[in-house]
Amino acid sequence: MNKKSLFLPLMALLFLTGCSTAESGVSVGNVHNTECPHSSTRSTQVDSGEGEEIPRLAIKLTRQGNTISGEMVNYKVNCHHGELYVDCQQTSRMLDVNVREKILDPNGNRATCLCRVNIYFTLYDVEGDTFQLSLDGRNLGEISFKDSNVVEINL
Repeated sequence: MNKKSLFLPLMALLFLTGCSTAESGVSVGNVHNTECPHSSTRSTQVDSGEGEEIPRLAIKLTRQGNTISGEMVNYKVNCHHGELYVDCQQTSRMLDVNVREKILDPNGNRATCLCRVNIYFTLYDVEGDTFQLSLDGRNLGEISFKDSNVVEINL
C-alpha cells in the first residue's frame, strides 16, 4: 500500500475524531403539525363555549436520554396560518418553549378566524430532570422526569 492510499483514511479518521458535535443549548427538530380541521368552527367565537365544550390545550412531553419528544394538542392558531415552527431555550432549570409562525402573506393580511391544530416536535440536548416550563411566555409551573419519562399538562 502506498503512502497516498493511507493518507486519506488517516485524515478522515483524524477529522472525525477531532470534530465536536456538541452545541451549546437545546436544539429543536422534527417539527410538524396538523392542518385546521375543515369541519371545525372557523370564527373568532371558537372559545365562546355556547353549548359546546371548549377544547383545551394539552401538552405531552416524553423523555429518552437528553431528547424530549413533545406534542401540543389543540394549540390555537389563525385559520390561514403560515408555516409553524418551535424554538426553545434552556437557561439553568428554565425550559422556554415558543411556537412561531413564518408569515406567508408579506402584506400582513390575516384571516379573522381561529382553529386548533396539533404540533409535534423534538428537543435535543436537554440537560436536567426538573424544569420550570414556559410556553409562549406563559409559566406552566415545574415539571419533573424523575419518577416518569412522560409528563402531561392539561390547561
